[in-house]
Formats: sequence, C-alpha cells, structure tokens
Amino acid sequence: MNVGSSTGPGQRVVIEHDVPARMRDGVVLRANVYRPPDDGAYPVLLSRQPYDKNTNINPVYADPVKLAAAGYLVVMQDVRGRYASDGDFDPGVHEFEDGYDTVQWAAGLPGSNGQVGTWGRSYHAETQWRAAVTGPPALQSMVLGVSKFHHNLEAQERPGGAHEGSRLGWYQVQIGADALRRHWVDDPAGAAEEQRLLAETTAQLASGELFDLLPLRQLGDLPGSMMGEVIAAMDRPPDAPLNRRPWPADMYEAVRADTFHIGGWYDIFTRGTLDQYQAMAAAAARSHRRPPRLLVGPWTHSSFLNRQGEVDFGPDASGADLGGTGGLNAEHLRWFDATLKGDDQGLVGVPPVRLFVMGENRWRGYDHYPVPARRVEDWHLHPGGGLRRALAPPSRPDRFHYDPSDPVPTRGGSTMLPPRWPPGPVDQREIEIRPDVLSYTSEVLDAPYTVIGAVWVTLFAASSAADTDFVARLVDVHPDGRAINLADGIIRLSCRAGYPAAGRIELEPAVSVTAGTAYELCIDLQATAVTFLPGHRIRVDVTSSSHPRWIRHTNTASNPLDATELVVASQQILHDPQRPSRIHLTVGPEDSDARPTGR
Repeated sequence: MNVGSSTGPGQRVVIEHDVPARMRDGVVLRANVYRPPDDGAYPVLLSRQPYDKNTNINPVYADPVKLAAAGYLVVMQDVRGRYASDGDFDPGVHEFEDGYDTVQWAAGLPGSNGQVGTWGRSYHAETQWRAAVTGPPALQSMVLGVSKFHHNLEAQERPGGAHEGSRLGWYQVQIGADALRRHWVDDPAGAAEEQRLLAETTAQLASGELFDLLPLRQLGDLPGSMMGEVIAAMDRPPDAPLNRRPWPADMYEAVRADTFHIGGWYDIFTRGTLDQYQAMAAAAARSHRRPPRLLVGPWTHSSFLNRQGEVDFGPDASGADLGGTGGLNAEHLRWFDATLKGDDQGLVGVPPVRLFVMGENRWRGYDHYPVPARRVEDWHLHPGGGLRRALAPPSRPDRFHYDPSDPVPTRGGSTMLPPRWPPGPVDQREIEIRPDVLSYTSEVLDAPYTVIGAVWVTLFAASSAADTDFVARLVDVHPDGRAINLADGIIRLSCRAGYPAAGRIELEPAVSVTAGTAYELCIDLQATAVTFLPGHRIRVDVTSSSHPRWIRHTNTASNPLDATELVVASQQILHDPQRPSRIHLTVGPEDSDARPTGR
C-alpha cells in the first residue's frame, strides 16, 4: 500500500492505494481509499467496478476527490479478478457475497463512522444492487446511475428477443486487455502476442466488420476474441434466464438502503432506471421509509453533458453544472449529506422527481413517477404515410423488402457501441429515404404537445420469412426537416409471446411463425420526455433492422448464431379498422402541473 495526496476544494485529500480487503473465501480485493487528512470519523462512500480503480471514468458524474474533500471516506475497489484484486472475474456472479463483505469491511476502516453509502453507474450500479439485496447492516444509502433491469430476463440485453450489439463490444473492449494480462502474467512474450491479436480483433469490431460475420458463432473462436462468454449467453433460448445467480424474488423489499436513481433518455438502460425507482418507491411506502429520488436528463450511457449526438440541450442539461447547482457531483453530496449525515437542508424544496423535458429543454419537477395527470393517447398509422389520432380507413397493407445483406444502419439512439456509431439524438433523414423504412408523419402541430413517460407501438405485421424482426422509432420532425430520434424498440416475431405488453417481460419459449400471417406485436420504446413544439410534426418509422445496435436477423428459422444464409423478406404493415397499428404516447401533464425544480 502506498499513500499519495490530491488537492480538493478547500482541503487536501489523502489517497491510500491498494488497501486490501479479505473476502469470506480468503480472496483479497484491493481498493484506493480517499480520505480527508484529519482524524475525524466520516461516512464511507463505496464504489466497486471492473474498469480499474485508478481511472475515474466519469468525473462529471462523480469525482472521488470532490466527494472526499466534502467530508467522506471514499473507497474505489477493483472487483474480484480485475486489476489489483485477486481471484477470477465472472461478471455479476461474485458481487453478492463480495459486496456484502466489502461494505462491512469499509464500515470498519480507520476514520469510518460505521455508515456506508454506495455510488457509481452501470456495472458500478450492478455491484450496488447485488450487495444491497444481501442486507449488509452498514449500508444506508445508494446512488444508482444508468442501472440496468434486474429481473430474470435482462430486457436491455435481449430486447424483444433480439440481441444487443453492445454486448459484444463490452467484453472485448472493457474486459479483454486486463483479462489477458492476468492470464499471461508469467509469459511476457505470449502476453504481447495475445494483446496484438486482441487489438486486431477489437479494431475489426470497431469498424463493423465482425458484426457482419456469418455464422456469428465464430466470434467466440477468433484469434484475440474475448467474446466466447457473450456468445454462450446469446445461445440461451428465449425462456432461459440470463442471470446464472438469480435475484431474490423480493429483491426490492430486501433493500433497506435509501436510493437515488440517475438515468438518461438516451441511455440503453432507461427502462431499468425507471422500473427500479418505481419498485423502490413502492417498497419504501410499504415500510414507511424515505422515498427514493429520480433524476433523468437527456443523457446517454456514458455522457452527461448538454450536447448529445447532434443536439445541444442548453447549459441546464449539463451534468457538470445543472443550471448553476454544482452538477451531478453536488447532487451526490446533497443526497449523502441527507442520508448519511442527517442534513436534509440540501433537499428542501427539491422535488423527489426531476425530469429534463426535451424540446422545451428544461427541467420539470414532480412528486413521483409516473407523473400525475397523464393519459395515454393513440396515434394511428394511416395509408400514404399519415399519422392520425383517428382510426385508419380500410386500406391495403404497406410493404417493404428487408434484405439482411443491406440492413438499415444504426444512427444514434440509446446505444453503447464503438465510436463509429455515436449515441443520442441524430437526424434520421439519411435512413428514412431508404425503401426499407416506412415513415408515418402527423400534420404540423399548432400547439405544444408534451409526452412524458412510456411509449410503445402496437404493430400488426406479416412477413414472408420463417422469422424476422420489426423495429419502430419515435421521431420529432423539426420545421427545417430534421428528423430527430427520441426512442425506439424491436420485436422478434418468434419471441412475441415473451413481450405481450410494454414493460412486461415473460420467460416464454419461441413460438411458431407462419409466413404471410398477420400477428399483433408489442414493441416497447421504453420512455421519453419531450415537448413537440408548434411547427413540429410527430413521426413513427417502421423497418426491420437497426444494425449493429441490434444484430441483424437473417430471416431464417436457424439459430441466429448458426445462420449462414441471408434471405430477403417481404414485410407487410397493416393499418385498417380491424388491425389498427398505432403508437401509444403517455401525454401530459401540462406545464402548470409541474413543481419548481428548486435546484
């Protein structure tokens, strides 16, 4: 262990490196500990991650130096099998017991007052949940950022039965280098060769070349590939849980810590953030505990700045500042001051739920989510590309051909892909002119139209293929013609039984597909918050691919990992009174129903 120092606002921060913590099975995990220089007793803020504790991956979100300078003992730990920690890394599997043991260890550190809060985003949030459900007595508070869904079927990794392309890149890019270093620690020459191969394969993934490989199963066997585990997970049938360590059925009841949830409208895990907040709100109400808080900005999975994709949402959207309130770092401190130090002053007058409403580009505050005074309105797909509130008249289906050798490319959205496919709001006109994309557009709006909450599409569709996908996207069409994506989703025809409604996921086996038969499908677009301004139009795009955000379907009945044949499919979208394809928008409330955001 060695000690360094850093200057935080107002005082020095002492950093102890590689502080050991022994787990119940004897494996030693190591952490960096940031502490104020005096001998006081402080609450502990713990973050556990697989990305190297020496690297602060997002100081805009939460900076350990700033947190420590504000009077906290901050612990950043490498999880089992990563960087300085011993043992073998198996994503998620060891985080239950290791999380419990680390929380209790952190509570006993010199300078700790015995109270522990946890923080961090993405996998850091995963480690928080897994520790919390085991009930460590010292854990009092949590701040969970861009956190994924936690039930038996992980919707964000297999949405609508399709496969997220981001899964391939995460293991290859984020996990590969350190895994190889550890494996070849006694053979420097072998390590150098493996790292070279890893770099070559990673470059092929970043260019998009590997997303087009057939059969896809080869990805796990390529030289320099770290994707074998991912391929094995993708190989599970639709009714098989992805989690090898199941969550407790009453997981939210088991969490006794207070929770603050932070998410983004362009995050891949928006559904997880919103569902977790609602579940914890219900659990807190039943046990008469502090209600959770929710903050959702126009952010992606990794960026909390005001400019996302091709849109600048204004200075109030920046997580570095949040309209002069100190940004997300200050949000963490106000929450932890209240829950760990008993100082609620920073939360006085601040609504429990704050949502950034795009279009009007400002924050709205509410007492809970879903927001009050809301209603669901349906907009129907009409022949000729219209989008109307009224039912469509009797009409012939719209048709397009989906050729998997030329899939619709991903442009923006709630993605977590290599830099070639940046996430966020991006003009969709480049893909909307394709013959395999159908667009349904409203008349020009003459008044503001606000959508806050769940968005989903009921689609009546048929295909000539043995199996295929359908994609739907909500778009804001600006007066200058720009078509800015807001939310999208996908459904696999053979997996339709497992996704019977928006936000509802059931472990169901694949069902048969009869070519030419029309099926009623539910496509979950997660949620958004946007005001369509006067002069704008609402649009719904329908197609069959967004590659590589979702790995393209080959239009065959083969296992997607083993398919080698690409079949062109003739797709039909039906929109008549008996089969009313439509988008469901959660509308309102009026601006007057929102609370002042306070901060």
